[in-house]
Amino acid sequence: MNVFQLVKRQITIARVYDIPVRIDYRWFAVVILSVWLIASNLQNHAIQVVNVQVPPHAPITAWLLGLITTAGLFLSVFGHELAHALMAKAEGIEIEEIVLHPFGGLARLKTDPQNPRAEFRIALAGPASSFLFAILAFVATKIAAMGDYESTVVVFFLIAAGNLLLALFNLFPGYPLDGGRVLRALIWRRTGDIKDATRKAGICGILIGGMLVLFGIYILISPNWRAAQPYFMSVWSILVGLFLLDTALKVVKSAQHARLVTVSDAMSPPVTIDPGLMVTRFVDHILPLHRQTSFPVAVSGRLHGILSLEDLKSLPRDRWATTRVQAVMRPVKPGFFVEPATTLDSAQSVMKENGVGAVAIVNARGELVGFLQRGSIKRRSKS
Repeated sequence: MNVFQLVKRQITIARVYDIPVRIDYRWFAVVILSVWLIASNLQNHAIQVVNVQVPPHAPITAWLLGLITTAGLFLSVFGHELAHALMAKAEGIEIEEIVLHPFGGLARLKTDPQNPRAEFRIALAGPASSFLFAILAFVATKIAAMGDYESTVVVFFLIAAGNLLLALFNLFPGYPLDGGRVLRALIWRRTGDIKDATRKAGICGILIGGMLVLFGIYILISPNWRAAQPYFMSVWSILVGLFLLDTALKVVKSAQHARLVTVSDAMSPPVTIDPGLMVTRFVDHILPLHRQTSFPVAVSGRLHGILSLEDLKSLPRDRWATTRVQAVMRPVKPGFFVEPATTLDSAQSVMKENGVGAVAIVNARGELVGFLQRGSIKRRSKS
C-alpha cells in the first residue's frame, strides 16, 4: 500500500438516498488548510469582486468566512459525487459509498457501467452539477453585490470559482478524471473493446498527471513565480499530479494484463419460449432438451421476461395444462438484460442481484441475441 491509496480509516457521517457518506481522516487536514488560506487572504488583503471593493476583514470575521466558504466548497464536492451516484442509480447500478478524501471525492459503484452510454452519462453528471453550482453561486454573487453585502459577495464568489475549477479540471481527458471516463466511453462505443478504451484513457491520465507534476516543479523553481511565493499551489499541483499518475499507471497495467471478458464472449444462443405456450408443453417438449434453470421469454426477438424453474415449483401440477408461460414468468425489467459489451464481471453481479441467476443479452436495437446463466459460465471457464 502506498501513500496515495485511500486508507480504510474513515468515519460515516450520513446516509443520503440510502448511500453511506464517509470522510477520510486526512480530509480534516485539507479542511483546516483551506480555512487558514482563505482567512489569511481575507484578513491581510483587499479583494476586488464584481466591482465591489472588499477591504481586509477583522481576524474573527475572516476565520468565520473561511470556515463558511470551506464548508460550501466541500458541500459542492459532495454534490458533485452525489450527482455521479444518482445517475448511476438511474442506470440500475447500486452505490457502495461516497467518500470525501484529500484529493476530492469518490462515488464507489458496486458494479461497472454495463455499456458506453451508461459510462458516459455517469461520468458527465459530476461536472454538469459543478457547472450548475457555479452558475447559481455567480448569480448569488451578483445579487449580493447589488445589495452591497461585501462578505457575502466574497463567499459566493469563491464557491462559484471553486466549482468552475472543479468542473473544468475534472473534464481533462485522462482516467480517473471524469473527462477520462468520458473518453473511455467514447472509445468503448467506437471500438466495442472496453479493455482498449481503458488502456488509452489511462495513458491520457498518465500524461495529465505528469504535466501537473512538471507544472508544480516549474512554478516552484521559476524566478517569476517564486516572487509570489506560490508554495501551496506548487505542492498541491505536484501531489495531485502524483495521485493521478499513480492511479492511471495502475489502470493501464491492469488493462494490459487482465482479460476483460464481455458477455458476448460467454453468452449462448437464446433458447426462447413464447409467452402464450402452455406450461405442460414447455415441461414435456422443451425442458428435456435444454437443461437450463431459466429461459428467456420472447416474441419476434423481443424480450418479454424470464421463466425460472424455481417459479414453476409454486404452480400445482394439475394447473400446468391450463396455465400459460406468461402467467408464471417474471416480466422484463432492467435487471434481466444487459448489452453485449457489458463486462462479464458486471453481468455476474447483475445475475446475483436479480434473483434468477441469469441474464438476457439485448443489443442496441432491442433484439435478444444471447442468454447467460451463472452455472454455464463456470462450465465454460473449466472447459
